[in-house]
Amino acid sequence: MTNQFSQTDINEISCRTISGQLAEWGIDFSQARVAQLAPVQIQQLQTWINTGVEADEAYQAEFTSLPDFMESELLEMKGELASLSREEIVEQAINACEAEVPLTDNPYLFDTTGWHVWRKAYCCWYHGESLDFLEELSTQESDSAHEETVLTVPQQMKSLITRFNQAEDSLKQLRLKLEQTRQERNTTRKQLMQFLNQQCELIDETVSLTKPKAQALSGPQLQQSEPAKQSSELNKPVNIIRIPVTGPETNRIEVYVQQTCEGSWQAGHFWSVESGSQTGRILRGGCQLEQRQATFATDSAALINEILVLSRKLYCESEIHAQIVDYLNLLEEYPGQLDLCCDCHQHWLSEDLNLSGSCPQCSND
Repeated sequence: MTNQFSQTDINEISCRTISGQLAEWGIDFSQARVAQLAPVQIQQLQTWINTGVEADEAYQAEFTSLPDFMESELLEMKGELASLSREEIVEQAINACEAEVPLTDNPYLFDTTGWHVWRKAYCCWYHGESLDFLEELSTQESDSAHEETVLTVPQQMKSLITRFNQAEDSLKQLRLKLEQTRQERNTTRKQLMQFLNQQCELIDETVSLTKPKAQALSGPQLQQSEPAKQSSELNKPVNIIRIPVTGPETNRIEVYVQQTCEGSWQAGHFWSVESGSQTGRILRGGCQLEQRQATFATDSAALINEILVLSRKLYCESEIHAQIVDYLNLLEEYPGQLDLCCDCHQHWLSEDLNLSGSCPQCSND
C-alpha cells in the first residue's frame, strides 16, 4: 500500500496539531513558529503536550512546566495576571469546578503562581481532596521571607555602620576646619590690631614732628588755608553710626565717618556713659573729625579703626567694652552686608531693612 501523505504533509499536520493544542491552553504559538523549531524541540513540545492532555483528562493538579526553549520565547498568553490573593483564586477555581468549566480554561498565565494555585485547587476540589496546600504555601513563603530577612538585616546593619563611620569622619573633618578657621581669624585680628596700633603711633609721631612747621607759618596764611580746608570738607556728608550699648538712655556711643575731598575717609567719635549704677557718674569724651589726621581708603576701615580707639578708651568699663568688641566682631563677620538705618543710625543686615531704609524696630515705632 502506497503512502498517500508525503513527509512535508506529515510535518504540516503535526505543526498544525501542536499549534491548535497550545491555543486551547491559551498559548499563541502559530503553526509557522512551530515549523521553525528543530526536530528535537518539536519532539519535546509534543511530549509535553501529551503529558498535559493526560493530566487534564485525569484532573491532575501538577504536570511539568514548559520546555526551556519555550520559556525564552516572548509568548502572548491569554488571561489576566494573578493579582488577587490565594483565597480569591481558590474560590474562583472552586466556582469554575462547580460550574463544570473545562480545566483548560485557566484564566491565569502559565508563568505565574496564580495558574498553579488555580489548577491545584480545581483538581483537589474535583477529586474531593482537602485544600491544605494553601497552608503549606503560606509556611514556605513565611520561611523564605524569614530567611530573606535574616540575610538582609546584617547587610543593612553593615551599610548603616559604614555610613555612620563616614558621617563621623566627615564631622571630625568639619570640626577641624572650624577650629582652623577660628585660629586663623584670631591671628588675623591680632595682626590687624598690631598694624592699627603701629599706624596710630606713626601718625602721632608725624603729627608731633609737623607741629613746629605749622607754627612757623605766618598767621594770615594759616587762617586762609584752614577755612578753605574746612569749607571743602563740610561739603561732604557725615555718616553717624550709633553703637548699641546697655544701660540708661543717657548711654550713647556714636562714630562719625566722612569722606575727604581727596576721596579718602576719616572718622571721629563721641561717647557718654554712666560709670557704675550706684555712683551715677557720667563719663564723656570724643574726637572731632577735623582733629583726625589719619585717613583710610574705605569707610569700613575708618569705622573699624575708630571702634578700636573707642575700645581702648573704654577698657575700664568692662560691660561697655565687651559690647564694643561684639560690635567689632559683627562688622568683621558680615563685611559689605550691613546698612545703616535712616532713623536710629544703627547697623542692620541689608535684608532686614525695608524699602525706605528703616529697620524693623523703627518701622514698628
